[in-house]
Amino acid sequence: MKTLIRLALTAALFAAATAAKAQNGYSAAGYYAGPQAQAAYAQEQANAQAWAAYNAQQQEYARGWAAYYADQAAAQQQAAAAQQAAAQRAAASRPSVGNSQIRFDGRFASVGQTAPQALQFAVYAANTLQNKPYVLGAGHRNIEDSAYDCSSSTSYVLMKAGLLNRCLSSKEFASYGEAGPGRFITIWVKPGEHVFMTICGLRMDTSGHVAGEGPRWRTQGRNYAGFSPRHPVGF
Repeated sequence: MKTLIRLALTAALFAAATAAKAQNGYSAAGYYAGPQAQAAYAQEQANAQAWAAYNAQQQEYARGWAAYYADQAAAQQQAAAAQQAAAQRAAASRPSVGNSQIRFDGRFASVGQTAPQALQFAVYAANTLQNKPYVLGAGHRNIEDSAYDCSSSTSYVLMKAGLLNRCLSSKEFASYGEAGPGRFITIWVKPGEHVFMTICGLRMDTSGHVAGEGPRWRTQGRNYAGFSPRHPVGF
């Protein structure tokens, strides 16, 4: 019986020692694992903050590049708009060779019977000048003359159309009528140097490829730089 009691006590003591050892081991593991977990958590937090800062920086870069590209696109649009406006201004100052309102057979021009009478008279008057030579100063004293220069031939056409009452010089044409291209007739003036006209886009000019050639209908292009457009009131 005593032996059984001793065995029971021994077993109880062993169990208690084992439990105490297990409890001490768990406490030690918790003691050592706690600081390591805290350090790992702190590192993870630091990494997360670093990535957040990096992502914010990348987003800021992206916004900066987007603003740059938007500015470039706006500048390109403005440049394109400026080029288009310049092209439109150039087109307005360089009329086409004739249009549907006037016909040209290589020597004489004509307009339809429904065209304004003054326009019909202007075209007919220009046709009568097609064989006249160029002489500086001619046509200024006499409306009907054997030769004409740039301003007298332009004046002749306008007087015959009832749109002018006397012969003007190129300087005087700078204040003739109204500024800008006309609906039918445009006078192109470089004061003191040269003047010519276009009727429905067809040019009547003393400037040609032959020296001494007088007023003629011209279908080839010419340089309009330095010329200011004016037109008869209403035309």
